[in-house]
Amino acid sequence: MNPYLLLVAAHVVSVLFCAGPMLAVALAPELPSSPALRRLALVSSIGLLVLLLTGVGAVAMTGAAFVHAWWLRLSVLLMIFAGALTGRLRSVAKRSGSARTMRSLAWMISAALILAVCLMEVKPF
Repeated sequence: MNPYLLLVAAHVVSVLFCAGPMLAVALAPELPSSPALRRLALVSSIGLLVLLLTGVGAVAMTGAAFVHAWWLRLSVLLMIFAGALTGRLRSVAKRSGSARTMRSLAWMISAALILAVCLMEVKPF
């Protein structure tokens, strides 16, 4: 079994754990209760952490072949942006903030992750 392929598979699964809960929040007809929303944000945060760890591991295994690629740099920035937004969503959920704010944050997190996935697949530059 190729360890690099296993790491990339874990990287892809971690995106699902991060994006899935945020898409659920963004698309749900009604927002879940505040405790459920906090749990969804926590799962997304854990997915982001695993995404970071597996991404760093993949870059380390490739001998830094992609470090100078702009698509990777932008993807990392988008991941950091998604992480900051996820933290913001968690704080808004703790305060039982407005549904509109939470839904907007969930859409922005989802869009950032979708764009990062597109950059990693297309590798435009």
